[in-house]
Amino acid sequence: EPKRGHHKPTHSLDPIILIIPTTMELPAESFHSIIVPSGEIAAETEEVAHEALLGAELPVEETKKIATVATLGNDPFQKGGEDVEHHSIVATEIVRDPCDQPNHDPVLQNAVVFFNPRLPDCRQLLESTKKRGLFVMAILPDPPKRDLITKSLEYYPTAESLLEIGVHQVYEPPSGQEFDVCECANHLQTIESQQNLRFLGVIPLRESAVTYTDVIGGLLGITAHNDLGHCSSRRDKGLMKQAVASAGLRVAKFARLTARDGSDVALAIKNLDLEFPVVVKTPRGMSTMDVYICDTMDEAVLRSGQIVSSVGPDGKKASYSLLEEFLVGDEFAINLIASPTLPRGVRVTDIWKYNKVIAHGTRVNQWQTMVNPEDKKYASLVRYAEGICRAVGVKHGLAHVELMTTFNEEANRYVDPVMIEIGARLAGGRKAIMAQATVPGWHPFDAMVDSHCGIPVRVPLSFAPSLVARHVYIPNDKAGKVTAIKGNNFDRLKTHYGSIVLAKVGERVKIATNIMSFPAFVWLVGTPEDVEEDTRRAREEFIIEVEKE
Repeated sequence: EPKRGHHKPTHSLDPIILIIPTTMELPAESFHSIIVPSGEIAAETEEVAHEALLGAELPVEETKKIATVATLGNDPFQKGGEDVEHHSIVATEIVRDPCDQPNHDPVLQNAVVFFNPRLPDCRQLLESTKKRGLFVMAILPDPPKRDLITKSLEYYPTAESLLEIGVHQVYEPPSGQEFDVCECANHLQTIESQQNLRFLGVIPLRESAVTYTDVIGGLLGITAHNDLGHCSSRRDKGLMKQAVASAGLRVAKFARLTARDGSDVALAIKNLDLEFPVVVKTPRGMSTMDVYICDTMDEAVLRSGQIVSSVGPDGKKASYSLLEEFLVGDEFAINLIASPTLPRGVRVTDIWKYNKVIAHGTRVNQWQTMVNPEDKKYASLVRYAEGICRAVGVKHGLAHVELMTTFNEEANRYVDPVMIEIGARLAGGRKAIMAQATVPGWHPFDAMVDSHCGIPVRVPLSFAPSLVARHVYIPNDKAGKVTAIKGNNFDRLKTHYGSIVLAKVGERVKIATNIMSFPAFVWLVGTPEDVEEDTRRAREEFIIEVEKE
């Protein structure tokens, strides 16, 4: 009896001749000679190359030479049991024609969508997508007009400029048609099927994009998107305050005003028990546009009527204006990263303190400075900002919360934060770029792409900055046609990290109030003393001359 795993050896057999007795009568058709061939007549048979098909033993050494035979594991039995030399599984496959390659399902290319990008942020994100092998589709819902392209291609890019820096494809609505979110989703799904793509996420890169990106993600069947039930609450400042208040967090007193002539302002001020000054703003504004600080009843009535009767900064007609109490204190911007893979679902990454002055009926920026979010004096701001993100359903990507707070000298910390607004997107002013330059181990654009694509996010143990970062707004109190510009060579500054000059000779400028009306911006990184000195020089040595009209 052979051992287990072995076969009996095959022996040659002599020919056997069956002799039929003559006394037995058989039909002619049944008379045969039955011969069993032996190995001696091998010339009449074809030699089989693969001896495993004959049932002969196949040693382990031979299995290593044959690609279609796999030996999995070693002896499964303990020593001392049955005598088994090896345990093998022989895998064979029968195909009709070995030369025919099977038709496998196509391998899908992972892709991501950039919605309404700016070139500075887009360049940073493209570096992150390259490392992850992602196909990049950009969406321009409202292609920029010629005058905006001429003024600043960095902020209002064309499809050609996006393709030049590395975007693979750009979608624009058909000429003469307004952007439609369903039509856009249909187009993206068609691209998916035709080009074997799989979209993992849709990333908003402007305030106006927040309304669309999560809806598009839902229509594409993407799971990594923010709460659709609070989609409007992340854009409309009235609904935003309602959602935050419902979560038990403090918000400023506010009222919606719908009268075109502003006749409902007085009653609202009385019901809210407000004192002047009051704030009147558009519900879906951006970049401090259409935000007015009103010192009198007449001014509040005028501004409210203007907002209700006009088109907002996002190109849509405002159905109402917001009347709010004027908040006193220090203003901050809290930047966060949200992802289900984080321990608390959201994490504060950097904090910026605003230095503003009240001028021309609004708060005007002078500069914004990064502070240490790990400092205990900002602990209440961190908890408050995280709570706001949860209240409006921010679960993926970057976000920033703007708030007012007061400093308690006795406790040596900031207390009683109150939300101004939240933006469920990358913060403007290159804040993420500056945080990346000053916080060791923090890569915000990598984290942004990963979060929107449903990939676990990596964050450093501490977000304490190693240097001071500051965004400086270059002032201008003149309006007219520019005739000369001096002091715009900002790279002369010791702590210069980046700069951009928007004003150009021969073009018109306005008095600097909102973000896009400033003639230039400078970004500084260095020691506190050097940053303070360069801030003064950048603002004082920049001189713009205009021809008044």
